[in-house]
Amino acid sequence: MQILQWLAVALAAGLVLQLPGAAASAAGGLELYLAEDLSFALYKPPAWEVKTTALPGARMLVVADPTGRILASAAVLTSDDETGDAVAFAGRNLAAVRGQDGSLELGWARSAKDRHRTVVQIRKRRADGTEVRGRYYFSVDHPLAQILGYEAPAGEFSGEQPRLLSILANITPLDAQQLGGAARKRAAASPVLPTSPRRLADGSASMQVPGGWNFIGAKGSALAHSPDGSTGFAFITAEFYGPSSVPYFDSSRIPGVRHAAYMQPIDALAVVMTESGSRNIRSVKRIANPTRASEATRAIDRSADAELALLSFDSEQGVACQGFYDVIGYRPLPSGQWMIIAYGIWAPAAQFDAMLPSLARISQSYRINQGWAKAYIAQGLANLQVMIGRTIAMARDAAVSAREASYASFRERMRSQDYIDYKRTAYIRGEQEWVSRLEGGQLYTSDRWGLRRDGQHIREGREYNYYNYQGESPHYNEQLTPVDTSREVYESVYGAGR
Repeated sequence: MQILQWLAVALAAGLVLQLPGAAASAAGGLELYLAEDLSFALYKPPAWEVKTTALPGARMLVVADPTGRILASAAVLTSDDETGDAVAFAGRNLAAVRGQDGSLELGWARSAKDRHRTVVQIRKRRADGTEVRGRYYFSVDHPLAQILGYEAPAGEFSGEQPRLLSILANITPLDAQQLGGAARKRAAASPVLPTSPRRLADGSASMQVPGGWNFIGAKGSALAHSPDGSTGFAFITAEFYGPSSVPYFDSSRIPGVRHAAYMQPIDALAVVMTESGSRNIRSVKRIANPTRASEATRAIDRSADAELALLSFDSEQGVACQGFYDVIGYRPLPSGQWMIIAYGIWAPAAQFDAMLPSLARISQSYRINQGWAKAYIAQGLANLQVMIGRTIAMARDAAVSAREASYASFRERMRSQDYIDYKRTAYIRGEQEWVSRLEGGQLYTSDRWGLRRDGQHIREGREYNYYNYQGESPHYNEQLTPVDTSREVYESVYGAGR
């Protein structure tokens, strides 16, 4: 994929991920929401509200439509149950809810064999008489337990399930160990990095960059980092070439490119990070991002995968670092070419929590220059038209050449066919034609009755038949040349294309 294509994706599909304090618009009907204390991120419908509750040892969030009729919720809390029995955990919670709402009924329940996970479907009736259906997932992984669920009016439940599941699937804890408001304290204690506006040399993008940091890039890709590279921001693309399904095209012979079969986005990012000197890359937290993948697929009608991950790694200088990454991977074309678009922020592991708010503000300032993008796309389209024109001209020239070659080949075949036909018919008739050099190309014909010149017999007898006569001149001391001795002699007598 060329820069024109991925840039169009970044502009049209909102793939330039930012980390604002509130919401950042995205395509596909959902938008990114980041908690003010930077403890989690999620995608939600634009008008929906997010409410969080922090209690000692527990954290809960609810994402609901403006009327409160449809909602998705998630809760993380500490658990003293070392057995990890999610069935008992679900029973205690449902009993507590039933104590407050007597209309709650259990539809069905299913559990894993090890009882660490269970899912239940519930029914209940609200105060206004609306019948509600819901589904809740309980899991226990000592010392933490988790409850995920969603509810909707019974008549809308099936239709709302895909959207509610997308919301739950994209809830990303940025710091799973921060509970009960501790993340807010961490954010308040975050160091503030003084920044100043910087612009890439080609004018394609700009952002607020801390003093002393390097800021490089071109055509919308950007890399900003501290002098030792241990803290930074990146928005990059990377291309790979895997096996080709195009006949006679072998991408492994292309020098200077990455040769690798398709892999998941985070794995591909690890390859790129390794090329830049990072080592010991490990996923601390890694989840698929189906909503972002669907948006990317629709943007250019090309299948994509998307992942979010918290990675730990050693920098090129040996500093232990952590980073948050959002990566989209576009699956291979028939040529075997595939690519990733990656956003990331990172810092030394011991300082990552404290640095996260500052890195979020820095990444929020990243902007692609819209004027440059429009001009670049316009120029790209102009170049595309030129390439199309050249391709058409080449195809036209190739067609002319093929036509001329075909006609020449046809004429050559016809000339050969004339010569062959002449020899075949002369043999059938028992005749032989001869040409005299001394007589300026005078033509003689011998047959079973004698020897003729200009249609008149000048000699008679069987010695001039096809088998006996060897071409002795009847007038001069020369050997006559058979006309069929070669195609060249034949054509010199009768002319090409007789």
